[in-house]
Amino acid sequence: MQRLGKLLKDGRVRIALVSVLALMVAGGVLAWKMGMDLVVLKSGWTQTNEYLARYPWIFFLALVFLPGLPIPFTALLLTAGVVWRQQPLMACLLCLLALVLNLTWTYWLAAGPGRRVVEKLLRATAIEIPELPRGDHLKLILVLKLTPGMPFFFQNYLLGFLRVPFRLFLVISVLCNGIYGTGILLSSVGLANGKLMPVISGISLIALAATLTQLVRGWLAKRKRALVG
Repeated sequence: MQRLGKLLKDGRVRIALVSVLALMVAGGVLAWKMGMDLVVLKSGWTQTNEYLARYPWIFFLALVFLPGLPIPFTALLLTAGVVWRQQPLMACLLCLLALVLNLTWTYWLAAGPGRRVVEKLLRATAIEIPELPRGDHLKLILVLKLTPGMPFFFQNYLLGFLRVPFRLFLVISVLCNGIYGTGILLSSVGLANGKLMPVISGISLIALAATLTQLVRGWLAKRKRALVG
């Protein structure tokens, strides 16, 4: 119970739960406005689930590209856990691969075309895009990745735009987002299958991500105090 209490105090966990609840409420309101009942919704979801399970590459592409839009990555992972619940290992591998590909294309889109467009717009002004000191790259990545409420797509575009080293960005992002995301995915698999072990594994990974987040935040705070002092 103490571990669960600490887990619920983590900002990202609370945001994920609120996001899921908000999506459920919004979906319910939309369905009610459209005159749908539970039978119709269940039938529609069953057909969608079967289609995505039959053609996993379609949902895989959705996992690669949709997180680059203002779409909660957590909601996509929860859906993936339900759709691919019969193959949890495959689900984890596909979601991690999709995460790497999404991080890659969003970073380079912002670092290349996105930055060039902004630079052209700023040429007529006295404003210049600041160059980050090399020693601040890791700190900035950690701050953005570990700050509760920071949208996933915004993190990637901003870090790409500021051109932090790509390898450092990719490694830290996979560690920060991958552990937490795998926990969400496994929890969804367990709930969909009615099995306890995947849920326990998922919660353990989320708790690990929350613990590591607190440790890194403490390290950043100590480093900041040392620099100020």
